[in-house]
Amino acid sequence: MSTIGSTQEALRVGGRHETSVQLWRAMRAPHQATASARLKQGSATPRRVLFLNANETMRPYRVAPLGLAFVASAVRAAGHKVRFCDYPQSRSKRRRFCRMVAEWPADYLAVGIRNLDNSDFHGFESYLAAPRSLVAEARRARPALRVIVGGPAATVDPDLVLREVLPDHVVLGEGEESLPEVIARIEAGESLPPILKANGVARVPFRVANTSGLEAPRLYEWLPNLAPYLRGDAGYPLQTKRGCPLKCTYCTYGRIEGKRYRFLDPRAVADEVEGAMAHGIKDFEFVDSTFNLPLRHALEVLTELRARGLFANYVGTGINPSKLSDELFAAMRDIGFGSVILTAESASDTMLASYKKDYRRDRLFVAADLLEKHGMKALWVFLLGGPGETPQTVAETLEFIERRIRSPHAVYITSGIRVYPGSPISDDVDAGLFAKEDLRTLDRSSGLQFFYSSATPPVWLEARLRAFQRKHPHVILSCEGHSIVTQLALRVMTWLPFRKPYWQYIPALNRARRFFLPA
Repeated sequence: MSTIGSTQEALRVGGRHETSVQLWRAMRAPHQATASARLKQGSATPRRVLFLNANETMRPYRVAPLGLAFVASAVRAAGHKVRFCDYPQSRSKRRRFCRMVAEWPADYLAVGIRNLDNSDFHGFESYLAAPRSLVAEARRARPALRVIVGGPAATVDPDLVLREVLPDHVVLGEGEESLPEVIARIEAGESLPPILKANGVARVPFRVANTSGLEAPRLYEWLPNLAPYLRGDAGYPLQTKRGCPLKCTYCTYGRIEGKRYRFLDPRAVADEVEGAMAHGIKDFEFVDSTFNLPLRHALEVLTELRARGLFANYVGTGINPSKLSDELFAAMRDIGFGSVILTAESASDTMLASYKKDYRRDRLFVAADLLEKHGMKALWVFLLGGPGETPQTVAETLEFIERRIRSPHAVYITSGIRVYPGSPISDDVDAGLFAKEDLRTLDRSSGLQFFYSSATPPVWLEARLRAFQRKHPHVILSCEGHSIVTQLALRVMTWLPFRKPYWQYIPALNRARRFFLPA
């Protein structure tokens, strides 16, 4: 998700590799050469661009602004003067942000927003109020400032972001190439529409076709203090590719990153790890939509890390059960993987077909066997309540959990689907394919819809999951990740020498929750 303000990674050149890596970078950045040449030839003037990470959510933990770092590095490589401001969460940090805006005469404020909201029906929170406030404060400090907003949130629902945050422009899609071009067009006197897209008719997001030529994000340079982002279960984010050709009904990845894979060079990923390690980082997290798809590319990345001797505590998120093998798990274990996050979503063939998953229930048993064989822990992720869900399909999923997933493995269950624009389920809703009983609109957030199968309404499903959780303490529900007890527990584990992943301690966390918040 390397739009203006997504999440993910960093890179550093180390010692004896410096000359060869610099030459390699020069060869893989043709789009930057064009932008830089334009500046040198005088057809464009270097401008000051201040990047602001406006992703306000801290729960269950902060997410590093990898996408914003990608774009900031690209804009700097294009010849502009760039500064970077992390999310100012305290009053003193807000005052420093406003002083920076006033004292460093930026021409543009590039704002990255990762999340629209927490997608939780039972405890809904919008994440657009803080970006709006920060934009307003920046304009008061420097009235001539032009504000451009991007990121996954802006790509998914640009109209909402434009209406709530009030920037000058919203950029859809990836910003490494589009933002320098937008700046050049504005500086040339062109009048641009509020929502900027790659196609003048349809709302097509910008894409970087040659991802192997991207300038390195160098997240650790933009964020000298990475400690807040490494608390909780978060690791230093790594991206190996963009795009996802899967057709999962609830997912917005196709909208955000496109529907085909575009790979980063494994050497770039290894460079990022090497640089982060030089800054004392020990925990890393692969944040691709699906790390193990396609299998060939995942193995190439693991081979490069192994060849460089980059052993660390790695976590793979978004592990898809359809393509798992002994070779993959052995390669992962060999460089330090101790755990993965496996997105099963359901253990019912009916629901897996409904979600348009590329596997069926039998692959979950294969995954469980492989995890056991290779001694790897997993956080299994399930999504209940989608189209076609019934008490019987819920029972099939819970039966699989009871039968095959035991502590120190853990289970994370989300109920209901937030209907985001651009997702297949949103298209189906717009086409009138669902009964009104399946759709829930939050009273305090008019127009924001959630899908709950009419056969498994929110109250019934929540009660069913709570009853199941009481018997299985290694299960956590999505709404509990935002609770005060969870936040306090994460802080305690950060202060004490607990080994990640922290989700292996969910049984203890649930016992604490029952003590402090009895039913």
